[in-house]
Amino acid sequence: MKMNQTILSYTEDCIRYQFNNKTFLLEALTHKSFCILENRIIPHNERFEFLGDAILGLIMAEQLMFLFPQDNEGMLSKKRASLINQETLAEKALAMKLSEFLILGPGEKAQGSHLKPRILASALEAIIGAIYLDSNFDTVKQWINDEFKNNISEIKPDLEYEKDYKTRLQELTYKIKIGTPIYELVSTTGPSHDPEFLVALKIGTHEKARASGKSKKIAEQKAAQIYIDELAVLMKAQLNHENNNKQKVKLGKTNVK
Repeated sequence: MKMNQTILSYTEDCIRYQFNNKTFLLEALTHKSFCILENRIIPHNERFEFLGDAILGLIMAEQLMFLFPQDNEGMLSKKRASLINQETLAEKALAMKLSEFLILGPGEKAQGSHLKPRILASALEAIIGAIYLDSNFDTVKQWINDEFKNNISEIKPDLEYEKDYKTRLQELTYKIKIGTPIYELVSTTGPSHDPEFLVALKIGTHEKARASGKSKKIAEQKAAQIYIDELAVLMKAQLNHENNNKQKVKLGKTNVK
């Protein structure tokens, strides 16, 4: 299995790491569906993915331990999960253009699997494993810290982090029967290593809020929070109006007597 040297160099530019051993990069990009076609055994990226997942989890855990010394194990686990979930990793893989370089079997290609979040996230973890094997722990740690610094900076240190605004909004809109929230990606701006995602929140065809963030998930949570706050104001105003009407009715009945 070979890849054009120009493509390899471009891939390295996109991920911002130059491999000493190019076969590590090739293996990290090779999905197991490609290997099924060959009569001989060809390495694919699942072993690198296994290694990269462990390294990423360790480094994020260490970062969070130092950044949030007041947090217990449960809170730290939640914060780490938000940093390295499939959606976040897939977005980073897309920003690095990994979807353009994945080596897939024809069946997976036909299904557009190069854009599937699971495959993209796995490829990014495989890249992390490959960088570690090609260099050392300090190098891969620095690479991860550089790539995730914006995500880490957006994590809140207080209990606000525990609030899942999307879930709360879903429950609220169901309760007051106004429709189901829909989140649409409006645009992605900024350089590939530091993208900004703009998301619109809609109820039916009506846009209710917009928000941006370093990941779609963060932007969606922000948009949900904005709309929850707006609904709270509207519901409070409506409640005050109803209470005033009730008071007027009571006064009217008193006057009649």
